[in-house]
Amino acid sequence: MDANSFETFYIKDQIARCEDTEELRKVILPMIRTQQDQWIRKINEIVKTSGYSKSGFAELCGVSRVTLDKWLKGSIPKNRETFLRIGMAARYDVRRLDQLLQRYGQYPALYSKSLEDCVCRYVIERYCGRETIAKYQYILQRIRENIVGSGSTDKKDADTLDIATEEFDEKLSEIRDDDELEMFILENSAVFQTAYRKFYSYVMMFILVNYPGFQGSVYELAEGQGWSSSLRQCVSAIRQNKWYPTRNKIISLGLHLSMDHEQIDEMFALAHMEPLCAKNIFESVVMFILDDANLNNILDTESEEYDPDELCRYARDVMLDLNLPEVASFVSELSEIDGDVQ
Repeated sequence: MDANSFETFYIKDQIARCEDTEELRKVILPMIRTQQDQWIRKINEIVKTSGYSKSGFAELCGVSRVTLDKWLKGSIPKNRETFLRIGMAARYDVRRLDQLLQRYGQYPALYSKSLEDCVCRYVIERYCGRETIAKYQYILQRIRENIVGSGSTDKKDADTLDIATEEFDEKLSEIRDDDELEMFILENSAVFQTAYRKFYSYVMMFILVNYPGFQGSVYELAEGQGWSSSLRQCVSAIRQNKWYPTRNKIISLGLHLSMDHEQIDEMFALAHMEPLCAKNIFESVVMFILDDANLNNILDTESEEYDPDELCRYARDVMLDLNLPEVASFVSELSEIDGDVQ
């Protein structure tokens, strides 16, 4: 176990031993750097070792020099595509780009069954530096023009093409040129359009477990329970198998569906993300909430007193009590939930 892994394990263990929010605030949180601090260290290191001037690096990433300067002072890019560009500009291989996406951007790792990621994996394994980004943009635009909008996916075809991700990665690595890549993507278009269906199925299973007597639509359920408008839209998109997983929304879903720590980590795994991270201030708070809720039987679905909304109410109370900048923006996801679903 390396030093970083050991430190993460130690903090996770201390969170599990934490008895109340005051101990969490005084003992655990001071051990954790903010996401902003971690990003400042990382982006400054990337730019310094890239071999490009600041203006040149900004151009490669498709942003202005002013935006790059803001990154160097702690501003975190707002979308996953920008992190992909940063990784390609830094000449990262798949492993290091995955780390950049997950640890600093809190996005899914590269997933070859996603169209954009399939093209990204192809170019970073065959091109270098400036050429990587140019190729990525050119190939992706060319493929989108040829296959996107060609019609809906037939479920039977998708099932036929449902091969293991490892096998899919291997087939991608054997592609010899751009034309062969385009043919590969065209032949597997059903796979790209159903990339996250195992994740969707997992979420839907928990909705049915928590609200077995509900007869309306999933959207009506979310609306009736007072879920945030963005989470209602997310659930509606999941039902249609078209939502792209984002980290905080996955956590929000887990809390709303009374999932425990292990179940939320399973959602992350299905979305190709790292598990809850003890070295992230917000996620350490979530880990404390889940551990404490489990100890107090809030997550015991076999109990006669089980309430599927109690975890959300408890999480909201803890976050309001802590009153930390890192969790403040998430509280709106946990609006007051009253009454029973009919």
